[in-house]
Amino acid sequence: MRRIGLIGCSGIVQKTHAIGYRALEGMAEVAALADVSVANRSSAGDLFGVPPEHRYADYREMLSGAAVDTVVIATPHAFHAEQEVAAAEAGKAVISEKPMAVTLEEADAILAAVERHRVPYTVVHNLLYSRAVRSAQALLRGGSLGEPLFGQGEMLGNKNEETTRGDRDWRASKAMGGGALIDSSYHEIYTVETLMGSPIRYVEARLATLKFAIDVDDTALMTFEHANGKLSSVHAAWCVRTPTLRGRWVAVNGTRGAVRVVYSDPEPIARNSGGRWEPVPAETLPEAPGGQPDDPTGHGAYLMAAVQAIGSGGPLPITGAQARHNLEIVEAARRASAERRAVEVLG
Repeated sequence: MRRIGLIGCSGIVQKTHAIGYRALEGMAEVAALADVSVANRSSAGDLFGVPPEHRYADYREMLSGAAVDTVVIATPHAFHAEQEVAAAEAGKAVISEKPMAVTLEEADAILAAVERHRVPYTVVHNLLYSRAVRSAQALLRGGSLGEPLFGQGEMLGNKNEETTRGDRDWRASKAMGGGALIDSSYHEIYTVETLMGSPIRYVEARLATLKFAIDVDDTALMTFEHANGKLSSVHAAWCVRTPTLRGRWVAVNGTRGAVRVVYSDPEPIARNSGGRWEPVPAETLPEAPGGQPDDPTGHGAYLMAAVQAIGSGGPLPITGAQARHNLEIVEAARRASAERRAVEVLG
């Protein structure tokens, strides 16, 4: 039985991570948690049945005092590096929400600590474990759509101006590692790259703060060239009043057809092989192991896969090197926008 300690217990943990913990019943349990918020400690502690004496305000006390072997980190981005290094130094397996860190220097420090202390480490790329993306990936691998040529991804929405205040949402704060690029586009970057089947090698981008009085970008537009010469684009914006396709979607066009995933649709997968999009009935989809019907974002399936891999010593669903690569693309987009040129991704 794996004994899990949570660092950060806000809504994402209580709503989406909880799907994975329920599915892991009998294999793993939440044994302790840490959060600076009294309300989060109380609600998450009650939800997961954590005894009051194992609900900590300071994560360092949990690492030193609680009998846990695996730590799941779900705090604001700027805290990830410090907490991941501390967990590795305490000898715990580490599962971190994205991104692994805010800078590549932090990422390298994390990987060094993980290697030094020989602990398993993975970062949650949950959409790759959603049933919709797993099915789209299976369709592309099946070959019926031909060779992928062009990929697209969008995360568009219209944030309420009140919620962008730094004291209301850390995602709108530079000090907390926020911004549309790293918070919203992060998922579409790894999803489009995976579906295209070729690593991103060059990035062109424009980042801007178009609407809100914040110190991070609220809009990010990117164009990618892949190692095989094919192209893709990813867009994110917090100031779009009429988002396309319900705001979040990815698509890949191949030589013989295309596939599209719209996460919030009742029928999230569609294909186009004759000039128009047609839903793909669930019963006709290729087998896509790992996805759960009540888990549209893939958080539950990802946590299940990660915990099971840690327990068995098998390969982790996403390695530290893969997470660093995605962060390098984010960093390349920042440089490309600032320098007005294409930036190469080396990792």
